[in-house]
Order: sequence, then structure tokens, then C-alpha cells
Amino acid sequence: MDKIKKTEYLDIFEEIKTIKNPFSRENFICNVKPEYGLGDYIGYDSGSGIAFFLSNFLLNQDKILIERSNVAGAVLIFNLGDNYSFTFEDNSKFELKKNSYFLGFCSDKFLVDVSIKKGAEYNMLTIGIKEELFLKLAHNLKNLNEKMQEAKKKNYAIIKGSQIDPEQKEILSAFTKKEKKEYLLTDLNLESKTMSLIEYTIKKIVSNINATYKIDKTIINSLEKAKQLINTSYYESLTIKEIAYKSAINECYLKKDFKRYFGMTVYEMIQKRRLHVAKELLQEEFSVKEVCSKVGYKHVGNFSKLFQEHFNISPSKYKKQFN
Repeated sequence: MDKIKKTEYLDIFEEIKTIKNPFSRENFICNVKPEYGLGDYIGYDSGSGIAFFLSNFLLNQDKILIERSNVAGAVLIFNLGDNYSFTFEDNSKFELKKNSYFLGFCSDKFLVDVSIKKGAEYNMLTIGIKEELFLKLAHNLKNLNEKMQEAKKKNYAIIKGSQIDPEQKEILSAFTKKEKKEYLLTDLNLESKTMSLIEYTIKKIVSNINATYKIDKTIINSLEKAKQLINTSYYESLTIKEIAYKSAINECYLKKDFKRYFGMTVYEMIQKRRLHVAKELLQEEFSVKEVCSKVGYKHVGNFSKLFQEHFNISPSKYKKQFN
């Protein structure tokens, strides 16, 4: 078998357009060169120490792409495509699953190989945050300093994330639904979405990491089972007693540790899951009443009130946008 040739990441693209905006903002769009495949690479630098890069392409050959960075800081990477494998300079590997994310740290000499299979969907949002800014944003993360020191020694460090949750998915939709030309404009709404995604994800990571310092691993496993049960059976009349039984955890531990670990109560997670599924169903041919029933609410009035409070729009008005 022929050895897969390594290629610099930026070498597979040809630039279409770059626009420099006021206050150091800079946007660009690149297309994949025809000999490599189809797709694009979009960058947006806010000029405030935060930038994002959206890659969405299919290659017509197996490739190992070399990615580099000369800016020390942190990155949040959200994978909306197939599974990818990262190989670092010390030959350690990290696999990023589909619909998941992680927090990484890099030095100003960062380098990583990304293995991409022919025809695999590469769809990734990377948010870069300069070191000085990130230290302020995540100052209460328990192991922040040791991870930053690890990055300086090895040129990288990783804090594993988890599956992309409904809240993150909702924010990410603002990036994936835009037209190319829109990225060339100074879009304050997009910057707001980026900040919301950063704030929410960092808080989630901080909550999870800090909680693991105090919660037994057996309890954490049960809490993850409880979350999975909520994600799959949200439409049922789930009780604390039933969730505790099916997750093999004491009811007291479930109520006490669930919020410490996930940053919300059991019932808050159930409600959040129901409302986000409802929002997706309202985009289809179901009526408000049908959606209300499908996600587990008995009364349309109560469902409408909760939907309005959560999304700042009534389900009926939201439904009309898709008629």
C-alpha cells in the first residue's frame, strides 16, 4: 500500500476573497483546489483575540493534512462531520467523534497531522482564543495552569469535551446556515453567537471538570446514564425515582450531584431537551398541538408558555416561519 503523502493544510485551498474591515476585523473565503476535491474554508477574525475557522469539504483522495499555529492560546473544536484522527508530534493520537467537541491548548509552535479519508465529510468549526484572553475567561478551571504548562512543554494539551448538546447545536446552526458571501461582511450577530458558544461551552467544561474533582467515578457513570436516559426518553413522564433506578444511583445522590456535574437540575435538563426537540419538529409538518404531545407535554398552554420563555417567541409564531 502506498504511503499517504502529507500536505500542508492551506495548500489544498485557493483564495477567493479577503476583506479587511474596521477595527482589525478580517474575513476570508477559500475554495478547495479542484485537484483535491470540493468545499471551502472560511475565516473570521474579530480583532479582539477571538477568531473562528469553518471548514466544510470532501476530498477525492486520502490525505494527511498538516495544521500549524504560531499563536499561543486555546481552541474549541466542534466536529459536525465524520470521525477524525489527530496525530501530534509526540506520536500520540486523539480521535474526535462525530457531533462532539473538545478544548485544546497550543503553543506558538503547534503542529498536528489530521488524517482524512477519501469522501469523508470534513465539517469542523474551530474557535481560536488568544492565551491572555482565555486565562481570564476560564480562570476558575481547576487544572487550567497545569494544562497551559503541558502545552508549553509538548506544544499541545487536550481537555476532552463531550457530545454537542442541543444548546450548542442551536448556536452552531447560525454558522452552518450562512451563505458564503455573508461571511465577507462584518457581522456583529455572528460575533455575538461566537461569544455565546464560547461562554456556554467554557462554563460547561469548567462545571464538568471541577465536579470530577469531588464526585466519585461510579456516581459520574450513573449521572451520564441519567443524561442519556433523558436524551432518549424525554417525552415520557420521567420521575426522579425512575431515573435513579434505571441509572443505578441513589435518589439523593442523583438530585444532589446532577446539578453539580451538569450545571442544571434533572427537570431543567428534561425541559430543555423537550423544548429543543419541539423547535426542530415545528419546522416540519406537525401542528403545535401534535408537537406538544410528541415531546411529552399534556397542555398546549403550558407548552406555549415554556417555549415563549425559552426562545422568546411563541411556538405558533415560530411555526409560521416555516409554512
